[in-house]
Amino acid sequence: MKCPGCGIELEDGKLLCENCGYEINIVPDFDIELEDKLKESISDMMEDMAGEGMVKRDPDRTPADSFEEEIKDAVQEYFPKNPIHLSRIKKAVIALAVFGVVAGGTSVLAVHMVEDYRYNSFDYQYDQAVGCAAHNNYSEAVSYLERALAINSEDLDVRFLLAEYYEKNGQQQSTVSLLEELLDADASYEKRDEVYDRLLRIYEAQNDYDEISTILEECDIPQIVLKYNKYTAQKPEFNKQGGVYDEVISIALKGNTQGVVYYTLDGTEPTDASPVYETPILLESGEYTIKAVFVNAYGMKSEVETQSYYINLSAPESPVIQPESGTYAEPVLIEVFRDYGTKVYYTTDGSVPTQNSFKYSDPIEMPYGISNFSFIAMDESGLRSEVVRRTYQLEAQAVFDAELALQVLRNNLWADGRLLDADGNLPNKPGRNEYEVRNLYKTNEAVYYIVYEKYIDLMGEGSDTSAIYAIDANTAKLYQAYKVDEGKYNLQLFAEPE
Repeated sequence: MKCPGCGIELEDGKLLCENCGYEINIVPDFDIELEDKLKESISDMMEDMAGEGMVKRDPDRTPADSFEEEIKDAVQEYFPKNPIHLSRIKKAVIALAVFGVVAGGTSVLAVHMVEDYRYNSFDYQYDQAVGCAAHNNYSEAVSYLERALAINSEDLDVRFLLAEYYEKNGQQQSTVSLLEELLDADASYEKRDEVYDRLLRIYEAQNDYDEISTILEECDIPQIVLKYNKYTAQKPEFNKQGGVYDEVISIALKGNTQGVVYYTLDGTEPTDASPVYETPILLESGEYTIKAVFVNAYGMKSEVETQSYYINLSAPESPVIQPESGTYAEPVLIEVFRDYGTKVYYTTDGSVPTQNSFKYSDPIEMPYGISNFSFIAMDESGLRSEVVRRTYQLEAQAVFDAELALQVLRNNLWADGRLLDADGNLPNKPGRNEYEVRNLYKTNEAVYYIVYEKYIDLMGEGSDTSAIYAIDANTAKLYQAYKVDEGKYNLQLFAEPE
């Protein structure tokens, strides 16, 4: 080797020229172009690492300077606290060694640092999960989001998002478990209504109405309870609260949705064999204990609701009915006497009258034959009196009995062409006429059977026509009758056939 200073040939191994004193540098100077490329690579790597938060960049220093400082910090522990004064040769050797480590290991070190950062970065894991979900890759999205929650498990929004990813990934049980955990986690969570809605929709799809009902019983969000109201079975609503009343009242019962209300009036527990509520329940004088239960359209049964009532009223006096029960041979008008402010209702078949029965206004013609009347008085509050019953038997003491009188009538109508035959068949339309003695009518001259005509169609349905006839009970003479008032008729002799 020649001395760079004076050009004389140096012996092998000599590091100092004895002729001019030039110190030999065994480490060649760096190639400027190569050095620039290395710095550029280091700068790019530092930019990437700084962008991911792995390196805090000093804005006043170049990427290469920062990296160099980090390298110095990394290898500082390998140098003694008090630096040894080395010759330029030793310094060159150390620099070469460090440079070799940097050049050969920078890429591996950076990769490991990036991977470690990403694995422990909540933001990175979350962003990756959202990106996978955007491409419908919910399996990967679930993995990334589970890792994000492992880093920060307190983020409720991320837990709710994971429940959505679970559901879309077909992990139904994991979805339900996570949604239930969210409901228990924080009562002030602003998306609790969405959590309830997602959970209830899952059970709705599974037709698990028992679980829906259980969840709704504990739900404190009114709009959710209203939205899924049809799956609940709440206690029946009473239109009036229990208590003491000075008037007759009617109780209406209502369920919270479609279904059936069963009730009892004697305090016993209602079952599906109890009466079904359909119309308001009338409460008159006395004590009542109403128990009711609601069963919705999905078979869910509510708790029993109980209300007790005491109606503090005195029933009106019973009406007075004249005449008394008995057998009568002449027509009699039945009259009713009642207290002021009451109305009288009656039936003719012995049943208990109601407001839907016949209302008494004028004297009633006693029916022919046997009749059973029942009467009640009802005051303005709807309170009813005791039932008054009357049984009457009206029979005429005459030459012709009722059946013979009816036969005479049919024969005359047949002869007049109004009937096809004595059975009552009609000449001008299908069906037939029937005839019924309903009352007796008495004048100074005679007693008459009052007969009403009824048309019977092919279906067997009957209705009164406008025709009324009167037949003299002793002579069988036939009259056309026109009713003027109760118990009063105008008679016109029936035109005999020529």
